[in-house]
Amino acid sequence: MASSRTIVIEGIKPYGLTLAQLLSKRRENVYLLDEDKILCEEFVGSLSLDGIVLNGKVVDGILDKENMTEFDVFVAAHDDDDKNFSSCLYIKDHRYKVDQMLAIVQNGKFEEYVAEKGILTVSPERAVAKILLRYMAGDPKLTERITSTGETELMPIKIEPGSRLDGKKISTIHLKLYKDYTIVGVCREKNKEGERIIMADENHILEAGDILQLHIHPRDHKKLLEYINK
Repeated sequence: MASSRTIVIEGIKPYGLTLAQLLSKRRENVYLLDEDKILCEEFVGSLSLDGIVLNGKVVDGILDKENMTEFDVFVAAHDDDDKNFSSCLYIKDHRYKVDQMLAIVQNGKFEEYVAEKGILTVSPERAVAKILLRYMAGDPKLTERITSTGETELMPIKIEPGSRLDGKKISTIHLKLYKDYTIVGVCREKNKEGERIIMADENHILEAGDILQLHIHPRDHKKLLEYINK
């Protein structure tokens, strides 16, 4: 079984605590940060044995104080777009070793700006709206039902230079290493014609910088990253 990931989440309310509790139940190593001391004291012990609540901010060096410079995932989960963006930039600029970084962004115009900086973004309102629209249309897909219960997840992977997938056609890559993985889509900011690609067929040739969106079981996440980035 794959080793547990180390996941740092900044911002207890309104999204961080729920995400941290779900990840903690999966036996991931979760660090939940918040600048509100009273809020931190309230939720100490709310995670499993593999979860820790810390009072402090990334931009004030709380991770350095805890000797944490390397982790698998960083999530900026405040309800303040500026705070989330600042925290992600701090992580990037101070060269923390992190495989995946994500910011919750609620302002659509600002989301585009954040994405241009190479930071993955999530819009809670849009995500909820899409799910509701599918249910209202009578199309509650199995993938969404399984994902919402935490049994599987949608995972974006950025293909780095030197990755074994760089230069490979989608139809020729083998991702069935442990369990089945489904390629949901591929995002490339610009192709040779200057157009943005958000979906790709089996003949699409991957290149460094592409973001591969996979449907995967959480316990296979780290093994898959190690395989792809060899």
